[in-house]
Amino acid sequence: MVPVVQLFARDVPELRFPEGKDVLQVVWCPLIHPEESYVALPALHWRDEAEARAAGVLRDVPEPPGGEYELDFMPRPACTLTPTVVVDYPDKDLPGELLPYVVEFEEKYGSFYNEVACVSRNKVGGYPAWTQPPDWPSCDEGHRMEHLLSVTGEEHLDMAMGDAGGIYLFLCRQCPELPNAYRYDCH
Repeated sequence: MVPVVQLFARDVPELRFPEGKDVLQVVWCPLIHPEESYVALPALHWRDEAEARAAGVLRDVPEPPGGEYELDFMPRPACTLTPTVVVDYPDKDLPGELLPYVVEFEEKYGSFYNEVACVSRNKVGGYPAWTQPPDWPSCDEGHRMEHLLSVTGEEHLDMAMGDAGGIYLFLCRQCPELPNAYRYDCH
């Protein structure tokens, strides 16, 4: 497993953390998994910052253990991002009655609606910038999960993740154990 994202509650006040937790760490396995469409397999860890610091700080990104891994799923170099609040709007699963307004918008402004409605970069919350038809996961209880964060192939992170791809992480806040799921989406 390699570290991908670490978020502190103090830096992302819009994100609700579970009680007693103030750090979200996302790690994933970059090994090639043919049964999972050759995508990195993510895992979420909600932690208490004091406990995480007491366990020790990881100074270098570990190389994956033996096996063939996908270089595009190895985040490098380590960087710090400054969160910016934006508002996303649904794109691919808009209600049908709104489609005439989308066409009108595109004709009036000469831009595709999906290019301005939804941020298609690394982000917390908001709306997934689907490139394929939406594939919202549900938990075992049948609740539609909410979009937690997107990790996308961005030039400054030197990750390609397919052709304009990304991994979307989802969470069910209706279930006390906070089950999560992911979707890989690319052209």
